[in-house]
Amino acid sequence: MPAFRVRKIAFINFGLLLIFLASWISWYIYPLARSITKEYNAVEMTDGSFEYGFSKELGFLSEDVFYGKVSYAAVPSLFGGSNIPFFDKVYFQLNGDSKCTFVLYVTDEILDELSEWYDFSATNASNVSMEVRAVKVGDKYIVKSMESTEGELSWEFLMDGYHFYWCFMGVSLVAIMLIFGIILIFVALVHKPRQVRLQNPADILQ
Repeated sequence: MPAFRVRKIAFINFGLLLIFLASWISWYIYPLARSITKEYNAVEMTDGSFEYGFSKELGFLSEDVFYGKVSYAAVPSLFGGSNIPFFDKVYFQLNGDSKCTFVLYVTDEILDELSEWYDFSATNASNVSMEVRAVKVGDKYIVKSMESTEGELSWEFLMDGYHFYWCFMGVSLVAIMLIFGIILIFVALVHKPRQVRLQNPADILQ
């Protein structure tokens, strides 16, 4: 098989792999990214003008507010405790309501902050009353803040320290992988090998 043919197949396969990985990662990014776009609003003020920004910063709340005690908590068996953005998260429910599942995206820093006043694995975890603000995406609620009488994970802490930063990094990574994958496939399909003109044997003897 000619060398160009081998390179062409390799380019196409690697390009398709990058596109597949970008699609797979974007599937994990989407819930968090969608929760951010749901929080960004245009609010009409009393003078008829519009203010654009996040609901929290504008003094309006677009999240749902829940009160209760944690009745169920679980982490993904594969990525739980991995500290990998978008993959490491905690699922939990309040007041035994199995139809309302919350998703708290975590890092070691967030868990350290949370451990100062709450631990999902503690024996008394179900005795702590808390307020949870979350944005619904699909059939899950993405946690935006948690608060109890002992402490809190504030909206600013989660947004600045995780949500906005890692969404930007994740979307940038997905875009780079998609563009690079498309370029590889395009080059493989469009580029043609350079034709080498054979010399006349009579010219070689001269």
